Amino acid sequence: MAYQYKRRRPSIIRNFWVYRRLIGTAALLGLMLWFIWANDDAVTVAFPFRLGTVQSSLGIVILLSALCGSLLTVLGMTVFFALRKIRGSHPGGDPVEVRDLAEDRPPPDYASKTEEGFRNNPW
Repeated sequence: MAYQYKRRRPSIIRNFWVYRRLIGTAALLGLMLWFIWANDDAVTVAFPFRLGTVQSSLGIVILLSALCGSLLTVLGMTVFFALRKIRGSHPGGDPVEVRDLAEDRPPPDYASKTEEGFRNNPW
């Protein structure tokens, strides 16, 4: 029996789609490298309560502070969702009011009997 599947021709667009995460990561790392190179001023970071000082370039300090902010945000959201899940698991919350809306709604064939809309439709 012959091989029944045809091999697809290589496509650069398909390869970009397959490796999109790798290409995105490379672009992000290149952008970070350019950011560090563009902000090459020497700075000294002094921590509070005389914990110490760090001398580095401005670009690295900015990127590290952004990384710390992102990590604190992830930690805060994790705690928030955990507390929300714990609170939501207790029975006896506010009861949900279930209303029967049948008397508030129009009859089921209302749309076919209405005079509004298009008149003398060819369809």
